[in-house]
Amino acid sequence: MKKEPTILTSNYWNYTGVGRIAISRGVPRNVPAGYKIYRALAPGIWFNKPPFCENEVLYRERYFDEILKPLNATQVYDELLALSGGHPPVLLCWEDVRKEGQWCHRRMAAEWFEQELGFSVPEYQPAARENSSLQTSLFSVYSIQ
Repeated sequence: MKKEPTILTSNYWNYTGVGRIAISRGVPRNVPAGYKIYRALAPGIWFNKPPFCENEVLYRERYFDEILKPLNATQVYDELLALSGGHPPVLLCWEDVRKEGQWCHRRMAAEWFEQELGFSVPEYQPAARENSSLQTSLFSVYSIQ
């Protein structure tokens, strides 16, 4: 039985495990180290300029035409797998697509992999925390007097 290849997508804060690969033009300073960078999937310099940053349809069109179309999906997948040390690659950028109205290029890259290679590329879903805030629980146990 052939095992289906695995790639996930997430943002920098929702996934902090192994296999993290940044595909954004820049990376945040306040995330745990240990991710690799794969610039070939990063959007063009136009990514945050109107009308592209305001219009998902225009952004998608340009991202697919300029960034994804010249790439070979099989080669990119192999490079991502090598970069992630054999772990399932988790493609990272900034947006939290779980929020209403949010969209991002990592989901467009996921769609491209799905179209080109025929396997699903889901968004990582962080497990719900039992305790909504560790800091709150620590302060409720220890009070300063």
